[in-house]
Amino acid sequence: MNHSQTIAAVARKLRQFSGRDVREVYEALVEVWQEELVKPEGYIRIEGLGKLYVQQQTIRSTGVVRAQAAKQNKPAPALLTRHYFRFRPIKALRHTLVASRKQATEPDEDTHYE
Repeated sequence: MNHSQTIAAVARKLRQFSGRDVREVYEALVEVWQEELVKPEGYIRIEGLGKLYVQQQTIRSTGVVRAQAAKQNKPAPALLTRHYFRFRPIKALRHTLVASRKQATEPDEDTHYE
């Protein structure tokens, strides 16, 4: 679901608000969340969904990075910063996801194979 689809879906559910109202709230929410996620220990706990957070790792640059830098006649950085964007769903969402995947892969009981 993209930005426009989200705005439209919320506006349909909350008919008392215009799409413009929903867009303003959505954009404010995204701005607040971005401010929180850039903090070193920042996270967002979304009721009914789970926890969203960013982990940072410093790693040594390897042969691939060094080869790319050499191609561009630039010195390769000794260390790189890698960001991992994590989402930890609540148990109920995990169970729902697992159940829906099982349902999608299991044949219907009405299906007969010969």
